Amino acid sequence: MAKLGENTPHIIDATVDFMASSQAFREYLRKLPPDHTIPPDLTDEHVPLYIRRLEYYRLLYRPKQTESYWKNGERFAKSFRAP
Repeated sequence: MAKLGENTPHIIDATVDFMASSQAFREYLRKLPPDHTIPPDLTDEHVPLYIRRLEYYRLLYRPKQTESYWKNGERFAKSFRAP
């Protein structure tokens, strides 16, 4: 039998992953604009995981690639580049 709290780190990681997936999916549905802020509830330890998963889900949930998509995608990609 597992000790109480033994699975807590796995549950937290799954929650962070779900937060990133939800954000990316809402962006895909155009319910939210791309958000480059980190949720305030995340600890510094979980921020890198959130960013990695958000990038992954943004690649997964992207619209069918058309010419207009590439123009919009170019503009979107520039928002991540350093000035």
